[in-house]
Amino acid sequence: MSALATAGVLTGFPTVQASTPTAELILINGNIITVDARDSIVEGVAVRGGKIIDVGAAEKISKYIGTQTKVIDLKGKTATPGLIDSHAHLPPFGVRESGAWVKLHGMETKEEILEALAQRARSTPEGKFINAWGVESTSLSFMDKGDLDKITSHHPLLVVHTTGQWGFANTRALNAAGIDKNTISPPGSIVQKGNDGEPTGLLVHYPALYLVRKQMPVMSDDDARACIRRAAELYVQEGVTTIHDNFLVVAEIGATQFANAYINLAQTKTLPTRIKLWPYLPNLKVATLVMNDLFSGNDPMTDSPVRELSVLRKHLPELFAEMWGGLKIAIDGSGETTLWYNNRRGLPLHSTKDLKAMVTLFHRADQQVSVHAVGDEAVDLFLDSVEAAQKDHRRNDARHRIEHAISPQRGSLERMKRSGVVVSTHPQFIYSWGDKWRMKNKEGAIPLNSYLKKGIPVAFGADPPAFPLYQPQIALWQAVKRTTKAGLRFDSAESITIREALRTQTMGSAFAAFQEKKIGSIETGKFADMVVWDRDYYTVSKDEIKDVKAVMTFVGGKIVHEKKGG
Repeated sequence: MSALATAGVLTGFPTVQASTPTAELILINGNIITVDARDSIVEGVAVRGGKIIDVGAAEKISKYIGTQTKVIDLKGKTATPGLIDSHAHLPPFGVRESGAWVKLHGMETKEEILEALAQRARSTPEGKFINAWGVESTSLSFMDKGDLDKITSHHPLLVVHTTGQWGFANTRALNAAGIDKNTISPPGSIVQKGNDGEPTGLLVHYPALYLVRKQMPVMSDDDARACIRRAAELYVQEGVTTIHDNFLVVAEIGATQFANAYINLAQTKTLPTRIKLWPYLPNLKVATLVMNDLFSGNDPMTDSPVRELSVLRKHLPELFAEMWGGLKIAIDGSGETTLWYNNRRGLPLHSTKDLKAMVTLFHRADQQVSVHAVGDEAVDLFLDSVEAAQKDHRRNDARHRIEHAISPQRGSLERMKRSGVVVSTHPQFIYSWGDKWRMKNKEGAIPLNSYLKKGIPVAFGADPPAFPLYQPQIALWQAVKRTTKAGLRFDSAESITIREALRTQTMGSAFAAFQEKKIGSIETGKFADMVVWDRDYYTVSKDEIKDVKAVMTFVGGKIVHEKKGG
């Protein structure tokens, strides 16, 4: 039991009155940052039935204490609403953290990576697939199949860039996938060929990577649940209580087990966080099929990629609504394939016609669209599509989301505001990647202050496994500090205050998923998702923000994480 926790009544406070409902949980004598509209700071909070029934001074909250109330004396410690990560991918994040993949983050040279792969090959039975994730070089020529063939010819090997946007396969993996000189690159992707016409091993964008991935063994249901649960457990240890999974793969062979896993974890209440899901739809054909299966009212086809979600919507509509976020599409890639106006190598995943058709399809169905759009041109293409969709079918407060929006054109911000879109982005990218990645320019990268001043809603997400760090404290720190590992300061005019950053990570991320009336602040009537911290975000130095630790995490008034000795 934590040193903070005390069961029963605290000495010196009156017992509950008959006219006052008894609380099941009380946090008292704390520095409780509510993140309400006034940014109030109170001493106590009372919880019953998983929801907050009152907040205020210690004397006021003590009136809710009964003989069965669990009372936690914060002894002056700081509490905040649970943090909300607006952009994460729990299945591959959990796989990465489980060790099933070779984790390459932090390895700067090709030689380091090849040695790590060689070590895995030596301990892996012949013929078994080896997956690796986390190459951070932005060069599409960083390695090729020749480099990987030297590591092993006895295992199919796929090495994926940290963004998940491209990767490198060895000859055995290419052969398993039937990729040869006659292979045609799927739309929106590249199967690179050398001067001799043979594949080099480079596979750019999801459709090309899928040619190899569909040959991989399907993960068991138990392992799928374990991966998701592992990732969520890591998050609650850092004070995250709600996660938006913006890339739930459903349209690949073996992918539906993750949707099944999410549903099972939600039904059995064995996931420690709340979750919102945006299934990823790779093209217009699949999008049309999925929309028909989910929202037409007809029974889905037996082999539908969203059959389980459709059944859930029909038979357990409340649970479906709790989990459902919307639909995800991708416009561009990253690095050399990003759609910048001045990047001739930028590669769109869809034709402009198909992109507009998909956005309109989702928009007509009153669904929220979440798009991967890194570059300035990609952002504008999406805004074009949203404007076209609104002309087709007028909707108020659609809240379509742009994921990333690393450095939009200044003139695009007014269009964002006018279109009512939400930006879900990642200030922590500045620290880890600002030195090595082209983030357009240090003045225009992740312009948080400009977004907020313009009235554009902003949310924060860590984007694991694409990003090596998942701790939200890094986002809060970099929203304020904007400094790379090497000490390069990005435009200080785009810094925001820690109060603004905390609001973005809580109420901003809640707003991004239409959750602002239920979570995101400590207010009467909301779910009791809260975190007790070892330090006060509002008073520590800028550089201490990244080191603040969660002592206790609550979801619906239940403790889902408690730091030993806290």
